[in-house]
Amino acid sequence: MSAGRQIETILADPPDYFRSIQERATKRWDQLEADPELAGPWHQLFKQVQSPRHILSELLQNADDAGASEARVSIENDRFVFEHNGEDFIEAHFASICRFGYSNKRALHTIGFRGIGFKSTFSLGDRVELFTPTLAVAFERARFTEPHWIDSRYQTSGTTRVEVAIANPLLRREVEKNLDEWLKSPVSLLFFKKIRRLRIGDSEVHWQSLGPGPIAESEWMALDEKADDPFLLVRSGEEAFPAEALDEIRKERMLGAEDSGDFPPCRVEIVLGAKGRLYVVLPTGVETTLPFACNAPFIQDPARLKIKDPETSPTNRWLLNRAGELAASAMMEWLEQTKTSARDRADAYGLLPDVDREATTLEGACGAIVELAFDAAIEDRPMLLTEEGRLVDAKAAITVPRPVFDIWPADQAMALLDAKSRPALCQHVSAKNRTKLVHWGLVEEFSKSDLLERLRSNHLPRPATWRHLLNLWAYIAPEVTGWQCHDTDGLRIVPVQGKEVLYAASEIVRLGEKKLLQSEEDWEFLASHLIVLNQNWTRFLA
Repeated sequence: MSAGRQIETILADPPDYFRSIQERATKRWDQLEADPELAGPWHQLFKQVQSPRHILSELLQNADDAGASEARVSIENDRFVFEHNGEDFIEAHFASICRFGYSNKRALHTIGFRGIGFKSTFSLGDRVELFTPTLAVAFERARFTEPHWIDSRYQTSGTTRVEVAIANPLLRREVEKNLDEWLKSPVSLLFFKKIRRLRIGDSEVHWQSLGPGPIAESEWMALDEKADDPFLLVRSGEEAFPAEALDEIRKERMLGAEDSGDFPPCRVEIVLGAKGRLYVVLPTGVETTLPFACNAPFIQDPARLKIKDPETSPTNRWLLNRAGELAASAMMEWLEQTKTSARDRADAYGLLPDVDREATTLEGACGAIVELAFDAAIEDRPMLLTEEGRLVDAKAAITVPRPVFDIWPADQAMALLDAKSRPALCQHVSAKNRTKLVHWGLVEEFSKSDLLERLRSNHLPRPATWRHLLNLWAYIAPEVTGWQCHDTDGLRIVPVQGKEVLYAASEIVRLGEKKLLQSEEDWEFLASHLIVLNQNWTRFLA
């Protein structure tokens, strides 16, 4: 998309539909100004959307609805300028921005929820100008839905452009702050249908697809070509709204009889790798402790800062449940990819939530609903990935610190360390995800302290090589070399001559180099009377 104005044209006459829409808006304002009591709710709701924080978000949503693939925003001579390469307005779309109180966007994928998206631009100034290949109109704050035709010559490149003169330096700082927020947290672009590139001043945000994800309806995405730090976008199938949700939506949108049609099915989306914020394409103020961001057509509060409490919103409750079910099905499908390496499959546990189910805040309640739905979806399903790549039931595997696998092979380690000889959880499961599995009660944990206790009470097999034994010493060193440790002599970690198990330092003797025996027969004789340190171990350490 060109950032400049390229082709000079004369916008002399408005489209045929313009006058009728203008007359309808003028008539409505005449009625409102004649009845202040009737006009009160309009002005009150209009004030609620006057936040510079929402301007770019709302305009991007409108651009996405118009099929734009990229957009540009800048501040030029104290004028806020937004431009996109989407389609021009048609009558229905133009009529929508000339009304207030409800939206024509039935798909509910968008946030133009009360027909107020475009109105947020008035938070910067008293006059908003809109230019397209067929329109050149202005809206004034006093009658914010009444369009006025601009009879002038303008340069246009076939794009759609919105301009607002910023009223004061404070507002400019606010909008600049919001632009910086978009540069720092551009996750919302993932939820637009087509927009993938956004230019903000001299900076650019660009999402690039890295190809299909590990499961159906998933895609790996990279921000600004950072392929080494990808995000996983997972989409649900489309599902029809339940009856109680449809009732709530109609009431929230204040639909009249002419707008009583059904809404099409909707989908929800989650993004693994992003913070657990809830989105309605655009970010809300609800940031949960979930391990993924969630986008769905949530019903928002009037100020559009958060979402309605799911306790009182059947729509939001249903959508949060769907998010939990989507995350659960995605994790299970990923884990069941037997043709994929265990290392890649282990990353599926990143989708496992771990929230406080008793939290009473809005954020806590939303997270709890998602996790409870997740829990119900995985109930009684084999979901523990073992070191051998099999899936077993809850508590049918045990998690072992990863360094243990650098000491003994997995099968030998589990036979030694677990009384039930259960298989080890895959070593490629991250420490964070292991902790979540333990919190859920899905897997028991064999910790370093458990290993130390086992080394005090049992003669464990000597590791296969001196390097593996050194790994054992290095792993437990922080716990046994401090001044507070008093029982190091009781740890059975020392190799001895002629034995395949480890002994404690207090159980053995060490022969000096000059006293070492020369034949295997001599060692066998001595072994029946003394337990002697294996001289090859000290040579290896030297």
